[in-house]
Amino acid sequence: MVPFFKPVRGATLYVMKGNWAGASLEEGVVVLADGRHLAYAELGDPHGAPVIHHHGMPGSRLERLAESAFYASLSVRVITPDRPGYGRSEPHPGGTLTDWASDVAALADALHIGRFGVTGLSGGGLYALACAAAMPDRITGVAMSGCPAPMDREGSARGMRPLSRIGVALGREAPWALTSVTGLLSGTVRRFPGLFVQGALRDKPEPDRKWLSLRWVKIEAESSLAEAFRNGAAGYARDLRLLSRPWGFAPADVMLPVSLWHGDLDTVIPLHHALYLASTLRRATLRICHGEGHMVMWSHLTEILTTAAGRSMENRLALAG
Repeated sequence: MVPFFKPVRGATLYVMKGNWAGASLEEGVVVLADGRHLAYAELGDPHGAPVIHHHGMPGSRLERLAESAFYASLSVRVITPDRPGYGRSEPHPGGTLTDWASDVAALADALHIGRFGVTGLSGGGLYALACAAAMPDRITGVAMSGCPAPMDREGSARGMRPLSRIGVALGREAPWALTSVTGLLSGTVRRFPGLFVQGALRDKPEPDRKWLSLRWVKIEAESSLAEAFRNGAAGYARDLRLLSRPWGFAPADVMLPVSLWHGDLDTVIPLHHALYLASTLRRATLRICHGEGHMVMWSHLTEILTTAAGRSMENRLALAG
């Protein structure tokens, strides 16, 4: 299939339609002003309220939390870009969180989107916050689940899994070693993603294990993980490096309302991260999900997308009726 293309504000947009895991989706690549390729996929209502979703660490544009018809039923158009170094997006050596906000603005421009919501899953949350801090006039809503707080604070690693603590420490103190370690793992992850998804179950609370026992969730997780390492571990190493060091902005710099969902049984990003963000963001709403783990975006997806789209639940139900 030959994609169509046209120049938009210094970027070139290529769009293709395809099929992934039994669901139709539209994929595209934006060639940014500096020549880098930024890939994305979208699901839902093409005329719905646009929401740019920020996948987890690691993750990819194939991160799908529900069927396309579910998104369409909410009248939202969910666009998930591969961050630099993941999937089909080219690396951005030296890029910052603020640079990512510029990439998202270019993506929105290329898709002729003026205002949009942002969501962030786990480590993707800090990228959503970066967008909210950099371009508040374009954001309709900010909604995140399981988001880490800045790691350059006392006690930030408390309660985190040993491998996560090691990754953050390497990202902060020895990024060259982090790149080597993740590079060694990337080929194995790409070939055998199921082993890593299965391995992740070992220290997960029961609610997360139940979600990952569902066949479609497991397939989605494996597909997104394999795609994340399509071209190596550059994206994951960059994510950990940016997470572990000062972000370049403070949570207090975000002027917009921010909605946080966090499970009190979360073993990936402990609850104290959400409590810290809620105490330092200017306008935060924290929803502690009692008896839930890290995968709260799956169980609260309607509320999260509704919030990001800038709608109240009451208005959404009225529109549906």
